[in-house]
Amino acid sequence: MIEPSDFGLFLKEKRKNAQLTQDELASAINKSGQYISNIEKGKNNAPPNPSDIEALIRRLGLSNDEANLFKEKASADRGRLPIEQMDYLMKHRKLIDLINFGLENNINDKCWAEMLATISGGK
Repeated sequence: MIEPSDFGLFLKEKRKNAQLTQDELASAINKSGQYISNIEKGKNNAPPNPSDIEALIRRLGLSNDEANLFKEKASADRGRLPIEQMDYLMKHRKLIDLINFGLENNINDKCWAEMLATISGGK
């Protein structure tokens, strides 16, 4: 059985919140409603390209935070980071070492939060 991705579930939630049909949303990127349906159901193995993602964000009327999460989920669905994050990582290679350290040592969110709080003086 095919399971919807986080991106597909998020897309469906935001589409319903915007009270749009799949066809109405799909028209923003010149696709069919079936294309949106496939993403929502997990039948489409690749989310829309970056320019289509931007058009969907505008059509859905997402806030900045929602738009960032939308982009992250779409990129994760492709097994990639958003371009801005990848560029930042490539400019700051020590972050990759830090990520590898976290992976090797099973660092969880609570530990990361504590380390960040220590570094930032508890802010």
